[in-house]
Amino acid sequence: MKSTVLLLTLFSLFGCTSPTATPQPPVQDTLIRATNFNGKGGIEIEGYRWTSQNDAKGNGLMLRDVENRSTNLRPKPAVDEDTQAMLNSSIAQAGTLTINQVMYGAQYEMYFWFMENQRGAQRSMSVEIEEERFDDPIGNLPYKHWSRFGPYPVDLSDGELNIVLTTADPKQNAEIMGMLLVKPE
Repeated sequence: MKSTVLLLTLFSLFGCTSPTATPQPPVQDTLIRATNFNGKGGIEIEGYRWTSQNDAKGNGLMLRDVENRSTNLRPKPAVDEDTQAMLNSSIAQAGTLTINQVMYGAQYEMYFWFMENQRGAQRSMSVEIEEERFDDPIGNLPYKHWSRFGPYPVDLSDGELNIVLTTADPKQNAEIMGMLLVKPE
């Protein structure tokens, strides 16, 4: 009887709690650009100040035929308010999403934020930066789950950063919430 009471007590203390998120190590390089797609600027995520998509367009961001999207989901694992706002705003395009950014040539590292916001979609997207395709796709997460993907090394020489995200299933939308570009120290 005592062991049953002890087990019930332990279950009530530990069995009903939500698992805590294991944070990813922070990016600690020099900020070049942090873009919140279809969201507001002036937010801070992982110690970096992010700009809105509109402000980024004023600084050389080029998007063509994208669909701006907004959701109101609680990401899993849980995040702070600014990160939640960023994960609930995105750009999407059927099959392939192309992002271009005018910038000075140099060596950079890129990160992308993605949250699966379509029940059961679990999209997998290939990443191509400056015509280099990376082996590890991004996405393929359960509904409401998110992740930061990267770093992807970039050796830019021509003054325009070219990014292509392509879904494994062309009927699904390639979609991205945030993009961070840093200069490694």
